[in-house]
Amino acid sequence: MRRLLTMYLSGQFGMFLIAGGCAALANFASRFAFEPSLGFRGAVAAAYGVGLVVAFTLNRAFVFPASGKPLHTEVGWFCLFNALAFPVVISASILLNAYAFGPLLPQGPSETLAHGIAILLPVFANFAAHKFVTFRDLTPKRLDDRAVRRN
Repeated sequence: MRRLLTMYLSGQFGMFLIAGGCAALANFASRFAFEPSLGFRGAVAAAYGVGLVVAFTLNRAFVFPASGKPLHTEVGWFCLFNALAFPVVISASILLNAYAFGPLLPQGPSETLAHGIAILLPVFANFAAHKFVTFRDLTPKRLDDRAVRRN
């Protein structure tokens, strides 16, 4: 439990939250641009793609050290984990809008609040997946000279 807590109380997780916040903002804001032509559900789906591109770019550049993996491998894992999270985001958006906020708020604010909350749901699982799989460092570790001299 302590190891798990340490992982989420790290500077790396803080940077992940900042990168994710930027991606969530891009996701959230782009929904409004897509909604007139795609409707709420289609806009949430299209906006998820925008957030995905922003999240990958920021995480690769600022959060996780170079993994030594080819770009296409990182993109593949990143897309897989986010594809697994997508049903959670879209379902939560629809359900929160229909049952939690829709009965209480006008349509626009209800959809906005539902989508905003749904974007946050996969954060902890995604961090672990990207840390230990997507961007896991595969570069060979150099031995500490002192450890070599002791032997």
